[in-house]
Amino acid sequence: MAVADHGSFNRAAAARGLSQPALSNSIAQLERRLGIRVLERTRRGSQVNEFGRILLEGARTVDAVLKQTAERVRLKRLGVSGPLRIGSTPSMTLKFLPDLMAVLLKDSGAVQISITEGLDDQLVPALQAGELDLVLGPSLGAALPSDLIEEELFYDSFCIAVGPRHALAKRRSLLLAELKDQPWVLPGPGSAYRRHVEALFLNAGVSWPADSVVSNSLPLVESIVTLTNRVTVITRLQAIAHNFWRIRAIPLRGAGVRTLSVKWRRAGDMPPLANRLMQIAHELAASYQEAQRKHARG
Repeated sequence: MAVADHGSFNRAAAARGLSQPALSNSIAQLERRLGIRVLERTRRGSQVNEFGRILLEGARTVDAVLKQTAERVRLKRLGVSGPLRIGSTPSMTLKFLPDLMAVLLKDSGAVQISITEGLDDQLVPALQAGELDLVLGPSLGAALPSDLIEEELFYDSFCIAVGPRHALAKRRSLLLAELKDQPWVLPGPGSAYRRHVEALFLNAGVSWPADSVVSNSLPLVESIVTLTNRVTVITRLQAIAHNFWRIRAIPLRGAGVRTLSVKWRRAGDMPPLANRLMQIAHELAASYQEAQRKHARG
């Protein structure tokens, strides 16, 4: 890891507080044990080869787990539960995660919890690397990496969002084909949500809008839609959870639903606080689904 990070034996040895010969001997022993070379030495330094990259990936995960375990021991001595590192996509931070934290914190005593908001393409690699313990966000389904486990939480339907004075604001439902000439605000690349929206356009046979503003900030998307004549795709959860600008959410016919899930690493033990959070997440998800069923009947 040190050689990969610093690009040379000399710099890596200095960073680790070792002599250069000691580090070289350590790498030589590692390569003899594996029966392969993992580093390529050049006149400009050293870098990992294809075997080294595999080894490095596992080493970083192990290193992160060991550091977290040591931190758990330290916090236990102080009477603190944790650490718990949660990753969440933007739509989950609007309501579900705050509701989840309210229950968790009510009966957990002293805790150390960190929350990272980001897109799936950022959070999933961080989870795989051991930098996060759990990720809340859209289900990856068949695209889920083999080293992760995913459990479904609840379903969320799609809507079209327009401002309160938009010409379509009084419609009870819409088809995507009716909006092909509208100016749009759309999610940016790097998330399962963007891929969901792309699939909606593809399945409806509607071209991806050329007249578009792209942003992954949900509050910004809502404000633009409210203050202009642009339209966007949102979910029912987003419409209910965070609607400061009072946008109009119109059901999108034929759009189906998306599944929200919790993900964690297949290897290793879950921190006790993470197990408690997952239990609450499933209970809260069940209450969400029941509320949606009542809303549909009403």
